[in-house]
Amino acid sequence: MFSEQEQLILESPSFSASAFRYRSGVEALRIRAGRGEFIWLPYLGQQVWDWSVDGKSLKFEGFVEEPSYGKNFLQNYGGFLIHCGMTAMGNPGPRDTHLHHGELPVARFDEAWIETGTEDGREEGLSLCGHIHWKVPFVAEYHCTPSLRISADGLRLRAEVCLENPTSRDLEYMYLAHINFAFVGAEKILSTVPFDAAHVTVREEILPGLALPGQAANPALIQRIDGDAAYEPELVAILNHGDAAMPAGSVLVNKDGSVRWVRQDSPELDHHVIWITHNRDRGACGFHLPATAGPTGFASEKALGNLKRLPAGGSVTLRYECGFGDRLGDAPIAGAH
Repeated sequence: MFSEQEQLILESPSFSASAFRYRSGVEALRIRAGRGEFIWLPYLGQQVWDWSVDGKSLKFEGFVEEPSYGKNFLQNYGGFLIHCGMTAMGNPGPRDTHLHHGELPVARFDEAWIETGTEDGREEGLSLCGHIHWKVPFVAEYHCTPSLRISADGLRLRAEVCLENPTSRDLEYMYLAHINFAFVGAEKILSTVPFDAAHVTVREEILPGLALPGQAANPALIQRIDGDAAYEPELVAILNHGDAAMPAGSVLVNKDGSVRWVRQDSPELDHHVIWITHNRDRGACGFHLPATAGPTGFASEKALGNLKRLPAGGSVTLRYECGFGDRLGDAPIAGAH
C-alpha cells in the first residue's frame, strides 16, 4: 500500500486519505478534510508530521524536512505533533539514562488503523489510531493506544492517548504532547492559567542568549511575542496548574487575527510547557504543550513529585485537543486572558 507513488485508499464526502512512502522508507498518509490537510506517520511514533489549513502549513520552520527511522529525537525533529514519553520525558539530566523525550518519538508502532463515524447520517470525524506494546524486561511494560480525531472541517484535532499497565506492579509514567506551531506571525499568548510566579517557572539556565530580559522575574512578559527578537537558543517555561480549574487552555493570537488554540481536560495533564525558539534559521512557537510534568528529565521531575503512577492492571486516558480559527471568537477557550 505504501510506495513512493501516492495512491488514494479512502474517499468519502468529507474525507480522503492517500498513502505514500518517503524516500527514507517511512510510511505516511495524507488526510484531507474540509480546509485542512494532515500528514500522519502511522508507524513512526504516530506523529502528525504536518497540518495545513487553506494550503498553508501551521507547523514550525527550519527543522527536519523528512522523517526517518533509526534516528534520535533531534535528528528526526520535524513533526507538528510528537507523542513524548511514556517511561520518561524531557531533556535527560546528569542522573538520567533515558532518551531525549523518551521512547515514543522514535518508536515503531505495532498496528495502525483509521476509524470513521457518522451521526444522524452525517460524517462527524475521522480518527487516526494505533497501538504499541512496549516491553523491556526489568524496566517496564505497557500498552499505548493513541487516537487522533480530525473534525470534518479540518480545523480541529482531538487526541486521546490510552495507557494500560498489564503488569503486577505500579508503572511510573510521563507524557508530553510536543505541538509545534509556527513562530512567524505570532503576536500574543492568552491562557486560562495565570502567568505569575506561583504557576510559571522559567528555565533560567537556557536564557543566556535571549534578547528579552526580565521574563524569569516577570513571567507575564512571555505572553507578548516579539517577532524581531532572537529567542536563542530557546525559551522554556513550565506551567503547573494542578490547583487550577479544568480544562486548562491557551490561545495564540496571530497578527492577521487568526488563532491557534490548545486545550487539555485530563487531571493527569496538570502541567503544560511553553517552548519558543527563533533565529535566522528556524522558528517555533510551542505555546502550549500538554504534559504530566515539566521537561527536566525523569530524575529531576521525580524529585519534584511530578511523576504519575498507574496501578497494576490499570489504565488511564489522556485527553487534549488543538485547533485553528479565523478569529479569536473561534477558540473554545473560556477565561483565557
